[in-house]
Amino acid sequence: MDPLVTPATLAAIEKAKHAAIVVPAADLATLVVTGGDRRSWLNGLITCDLAPMKEGEAAYGLFVTQKGRVLADAIVLLDGVRVLLAVPRGPLGELKTSLQHYLIMEDAELSDGEFEVSLIHGPRAEEVRKAMVSAGAAGASLDRTGLGGAVVFAPRDTFARVQDARDSALVAVEGALVDDAAWDAVRIDRRVPRYGADFDAATYPQEAGLEKRAVSFSKGCYLGQEVVCMLEMRGHVKRRLVAMSVAGTAPARGAEVKDEAGEIVGAITSVVAEPGGARAMAMVKRASAEPGKRLHVGDAVATVIDAAS
Repeated sequence: MDPLVTPATLAAIEKAKHAAIVVPAADLATLVVTGGDRRSWLNGLITCDLAPMKEGEAAYGLFVTQKGRVLADAIVLLDGVRVLLAVPRGPLGELKTSLQHYLIMEDAELSDGEFEVSLIHGPRAEEVRKAMVSAGAAGASLDRTGLGGAVVFAPRDTFARVQDARDSALVAVEGALVDDAAWDAVRIDRRVPRYGADFDAATYPQEAGLEKRAVSFSKGCYLGQEVVCMLEMRGHVKRRLVAMSVAGTAPARGAEVKDEAGEIVGAITSVVAEPGGARAMAMVKRASAEPGKRLHVGDAVATVIDAAS
């Protein structure tokens, strides 16, 4: 993102904390799983536990490889006779190939979805979600920020009606429709990593702080479970995603992060400017991930706030 602080960006953070914001998730594609074994088959491939979920509920999980690295993250909605998935567009082709590879004798079918996905964040998110569902969308509560939240899948043929309901609801709750730049400001403030920015196919769940958000350590077997559980039992990984404050000019994404000795210990993954400096997320070596650690990004001093979790 272009790390420019704007009044709209600052307002989005406040509305997420006190009302609701809607983020049109154009970067998310949708998949649909049908068939009698749809839930059990999918549960053997994803890190979150779908077994105890009720119809109409949503969860956030990860598809990982046999080596335990994140192939894609996913929002899962149990919607009657189908399961709806929202996944990043970047790894979509590889993900579909992987899922089809493990579809053998099960009564399940995977197909592309025709939905527009919206993410809602804030304490009044439920009011907006209910309005959109009443207009023809499918949706459920899903809190990614700790402020309250929901996800909505709007069929493309009813999207205009759902959009009108969304806009009316946002007016009623004094919320706002925001763009990616504003969402980046909110998610960095709330320590929410983003696939393709803060983590990718080279990342283990624990490196991105996703083990508490997206992984069940009590469910049955799933693809990649052995490695993910081994990392958890070992107690640490070699690098961690952290939130940090940067004094001075906002750095560019990808900028090197150095320690006091000048050694490169990581890189900036997401950044947003704020008055007097910037707030950023960075993937750094474990020894540099301690809260209060003083680091450097170019000529600016960066201080680790905490690890993503």
